[in-house]
Amino acid sequence: MDKFEEFGKRIDEEFARIKSIKNFEDFGKRVDEELERVKSFVKEEVAPETEKRTAQFLREISEKLAEVVAWIEARNAARNAQNDQRPPAAQPPQNPPSS
Repeated sequence: MDKFEEFGKRIDEEFARIKSIKNFEDFGKRVDEELERVKSFVKEEVAPETEKRTAQFLREISEKLAEVVAWIEARNAARNAQNDQRPPAAQPPQNPPSS
């Protein structure tokens, strides 16, 4: 059975269920059942995949942050090495005090 036929069958089943609702109490029970089904689906299907994707995203971010840290440290090391190689700056001559 292809997906379209399966979808049609599910629609027919749901329509039959809706037609079987006779009063407001049955409607409330049906809503409660559907809410439980949705909660179960989210807990069992959506949450694990979301957690998996979140973990992968955080790993990627962690790698990028490590690259940025290495770049900043290399830049600071180069700057410090350059400053160490410069001779101390000459002090400007001081003017003698006026008398």
